[in-house]
Amino acid sequence: MKDIEEWQNRPLERRYSVLCLDGLYVKLKRNTVSGEAVYLAMGNEKGYRQILGFYVGGQESANVWREVLQSLRERDATDVLLGVFDGLPGLEYAFRKVYPKADVQHCVVQKVRNTIPKIRVS
Repeated sequence: MKDIEEWQNRPLERRYSVLCLDGLYVKLKRNTVSGEAVYLAMGNEKGYRQILGFYVGGQESANVWREVLQSLRERDATDVLLGVFDGLPGLEYAFRKVYPKADVQHCVVQKVRNTIPKIRVS
């Protein structure tokens, strides 16, 4: 746990061209087994993608994402050019509160997944 905590609090690069955010649900066993969100933040700079942080907790929400983004900013990731994430309500607003100068792009993979069920099969 000490190694994870040190890694989670390490200083980050100042600039990231792309910041990708994704919430993944995994089954966790605590008192019972239930699905919980793992908040995953990945940064891309100089052609290399790296995991900047991951956070475990409850159901995915824009408020928790704002805390994650503020944590990244406090760890020196202050200059983000583009944020890429899904259409979670409130997430774009939370992102723009922390990185007001960055552009936003919704994840193309998510858009395709949401479109496929609506296509009529002949």
